[in-house]
Order: sequence, then C-alpha cells, then structure tokens
Amino acid sequence: MVLLLVAGGGLVAAEPEDTGSAGSAGDGPSIEIQVSDGEVHLGDQVRVKVLARSGEGWLWGGLSVASGGDEPWAVVTPPSELAGAQPPVWELTLMPLQLGELDLPEVGVSARAADGTTRDLVPRETPKITVVSALGDEAEKAEPAALRPPVGVTGLPWEWALPAALVGLPIAILAAWLIGRRRRRAAAAHKPLLPPLPELEQLLSDLRSRVGREPADGLCDRLAWGVRRYLERRSGEPALEMTSSELRLLARRSGWPEPVQRSVQRVMRVADGVRFGRRHTVESELLQAIDETQAGAAALESHLTPEPGDDESRDQDGPRGGGPPAHAVGARRAASEVPRAAAGQSSAGSQSSIGSQREAAP
Repeated sequence: MVLLLVAGGGLVAAEPEDTGSAGSAGDGPSIEIQVSDGEVHLGDQVRVKVLARSGEGWLWGGLSVASGGDEPWAVVTPPSELAGAQPPVWELTLMPLQLGELDLPEVGVSARAADGTTRDLVPRETPKITVVSALGDEAEKAEPAALRPPVGVTGLPWEWALPAALVGLPIAILAAWLIGRRRRRAAAAHKPLLPPLPELEQLLSDLRSRVGREPADGLCDRLAWGVRRYLERRSGEPALEMTSSELRLLARRSGWPEPVQRSVQRVMRVADGVRFGRRHTVESELLQAIDETQAGAAALESHLTPEPGDDESRDQDGPRGGGPPAHAVGARRAASEVPRAAAGQSSAGSQSSIGSQREAAP
C-alpha cells in the first residue's frame, strides 16, 4: 500500500507491506493511501488520496473514515470519489490537532464480487505524519513582527461625495436664492422713483389691461393700494394706514376740491364692496372706477400745483403739501369772528342799559 500527502511537496509513495490481512490475498482487490512525505505544521490541511487496486468487475461501496472522540485528526472535507476513475479513487482533507508523530485515521471500504462475495478492505499499512508547531523551535526567542504603518486614505474619498452633495446642494440653492433676493432688493432700491401721478397712472394702465382676465378682488386690492399710495406721497399723511372713512376725512380736512372728495369716496366704496362685502361687480364698473381715480388724481394735481409765475393763485392755493388754501383759512377766521363781534355788541348793549337804569333810579 502506498501513502501520499499533498502539502506543498511532491508525491512520495510508501510501499505497502504484505501482512496477509483481509483484501491482500491473491488477485483480490485492495486499497492504498497516498500522502506527501515530510513535516506538517499544526493547523495545516492535508490532502489524502485512497486508491483501489485490482478488483475488476467488483462493486465498490463508499469510503468510511474514523473521526471524532480522541482522534488527533479532524476531517475537513469528507471522502469524495473522483468521477471517471477506474478502479475508484477517493479524496479527503484532514487537519492535525496535536503535535508529534501521528497515525492517519483508519479508513475502510467494502467491495462485492460478481458472485456476491463481500469483503471489507482496509489498508495494509497506515503511514505516520510528523506534525510540528507553526511557531518554530521553542528554544528560539520569539520576535514580534514589526507593525505596519496605519493604512492611510490616498486620493479623493469618493464614498463621501454623495452624502456631501445631499447636504451641500440644498445649502447652495438657499444661499443663491438669498443672494439673488438681496441683489433684487438693492436694484429696486437704486431704481429711480416715479413722481406720484405718473406712478399712479402706470398702475391704472396695468389694471385697465387686466380687467376681465383676473379676479375682481385682486384688482380692487391693487386699486385701493394705489389710491392710498398716491395720497400718502402727495399729502405727506400716512394714507396707507388709514381706513376709507379716514381717507374721506383727510380729503375734507385738507380742503381738496369737491370732485376729488367725491372721487375718493366712490372709488373706495367700489373697492371695499368687492374686497370686504363680496359684492359682484361688472367690468364696466371697474373700468369706471379706474377712470374716476385718474380724473380725481388729475384734479388734485391741478389744485395742489399752481401754474408757474401765478403768485396770486399760489397765495390762494396755499402750500404744495396739501394744506387748505389761504382764502379758505381767511373765510374760516372771518366766520369765527362774526359770532364773537355779535356777542361783544350784545354785552355792550346790556351794560349800557344797566347804566341808564342806575342813573334813573333815585
């Protein structure tokens, strides 16, 4: 019988001895073990081949291996028959669990002849394997292996690219939006401001083109805002914060012409009716309110802005800030002085009558 161990060396056949055991007599079948010759380290895997010899026409069973218990060997890969090999050949992998010179585990196989005779075959010789420690000679001083430097990351860590993009992209979009908003505000601040009347006329022209194409409540919101904006810029009063009633009181208190006061009243009534009263309005009514706003603004401009060189009209109209004209102030003063004069004359007459009565008394 031949034993061969495949562990990094060549195959060395161990010639079997004729012991006359079962399976070795005559031309009957037998089995041999092949392993490699040499030392094996503890924990190495040893490949073992078991070959069948002779036995043409015999039927072979499966190869069995003794394992478990106190066996110094562990079966890593169970026996497997090589396909197409005649006579059959089995392969298995073992691992030594102890140090020293160890016998391979017992193996066996059954074979049956054509006449039904059955034999249990075992190797005539079980080779020995020398197992040594992987640490080498115990007398040698063990030197620890030098530590390798830490593994560093070289190049761009692409695995962080996607998380960084998920975090940085929204921040970049928000920053771009804030910068654009700031620039737009700066551009709007540096944009030249139109005079009050052209600004109002521009708004009214835009509203007139949107009548019938947009909801009436939105148009009335912009119309009411435009009227308040114009009156605030023209009079210097906080008209944007005033109610409609306060706007009418402002028009009467400032002494504006009657067409201007009626225009403010009618336009704000239409706008408030649509915005707060949910009143349905037609396109013609909205267009009429827009035209009346423009006419009232033109009348107010002619009232507050006298013609150049007309000193008399400038004295009568008063200051440009929207205050009452001089003739209105003089009329109010004269009206307030008439009752005072009448009251003085009445008191003087009563005093004279009292004096005459005193003189006539004895």
